[in-house]
Amino acid sequence: MESVVVVRYSEIGLKGKNRGYFEKKLIDNIRKIARPPEINKRYGRIIIRLKDMDFDEIKERLKYVFGIQNFSFAYAVSHDLNEIKEAVLKLLKLKLKNEKTFKVQTKRSYKQFPMNSQELSAHIGAFVLENFKELSVDVHNPDIIVGIEVKEKEVFVFVGKEKLNGGLPVGSSGKAILLLSGGIDSPVAGWYMMKRGILIETLSFLSPPFTSEKSKNKILELSNILSKYIPDNLKTWIVPFTPVQQYIKANAPDRYSLIIQRRSMMRIANKLAKKIKAKAIITGENVGQVASQTLENLHTIEAASNLPILRPLIGFEKMDIVEKAKEIGSYEISIQPYLDSCVVFAPKNPATKSSIKEIEDLESKLTELSNLEEKAFENIEKHVIGRKL
Repeated sequence: MESVVVVRYSEIGLKGKNRGYFEKKLIDNIRKIARPPEINKRYGRIIIRLKDMDFDEIKERLKYVFGIQNFSFAYAVSHDLNEIKEAVLKLLKLKLKNEKTFKVQTKRSYKQFPMNSQELSAHIGAFVLENFKELSVDVHNPDIIVGIEVKEKEVFVFVGKEKLNGGLPVGSSGKAILLLSGGIDSPVAGWYMMKRGILIETLSFLSPPFTSEKSKNKILELSNILSKYIPDNLKTWIVPFTPVQQYIKANAPDRYSLIIQRRSMMRIANKLAKKIKAKAIITGENVGQVASQTLENLHTIEAASNLPILRPLIGFEKMDIVEKAKEIGSYEISIQPYLDSCVVFAPKNPATKSSIKEIEDLESKLTELSNLEEKAFENIEKHVIGRKL
């Protein structure tokens, strides 16, 4: 009897001819994030052989692996009926608390097994009733489910399934830059895009000396939260943005200064994307949340980018974003009262509507803007955040 974890996925199973690529990426990510003693792909499942590793330890690490729909602690046994019964007995003694009803659910992909699924379920059900007098059968709404999967070389016996985040393995959908502001929204936006298989590198803009070292540390702490979901180290880039902002503030109409700043950020982000071969920019923008996030201003800002702008939170309620931030552990960091670059040079009465032509005409008069953006990019800082679990 061997202790294993049976890992299941859903969306990856729909990938057709590309399925093998996604499975391999998921296995690679499990290896790097969960660090199991042994892992195999078997029968449309991923099997982690625990050996001497504690289940609670692997369970804690697996929650950071996107692409897993659910998993179960299980015993792998031979086709011997007595071994199957022994595994069921051991698992129920381990798992039972105050449950009153159960059912047995069998999947038999190995058709040479002498009982069919229904017969094996009935046989094991009778065995459970004999050994656990407090339990009764309820096939419609049981308190606990005993699962049995009969495969060609072994049988997996488990009780219940633990749900995870699903999605696609990080790195399977390419690379993008997350504009990480230090607020509540952008870390959550990064989380959702990683769930769709995108490998992120983060880009932040700070305004020293107006923003302090604490603002920088806040960015690095948020990066550490996100790094837990990445199979390798997370690269965090920080741009000293003060000269660009001061120039815009001094030479552009104040009400349009934030929009022009945001367009500068997009151009610098595109420079970084070219360097690291990223294919998109991710933001935490949300329609109508602040002045720069009206439809007109979003359109004007994204026009400065040659790459697609991905906005996973565009239609979210603010409280839904806050709840997710609390769930992933970024909320308490995001609400620390340290300024970010947009707040430092915010206009008193920002424009809620703009046009691309209007802003481009204003930028054409800012003759030093392009040079200042280039210098800001040349002075970019790179931080490599190692995953800490």
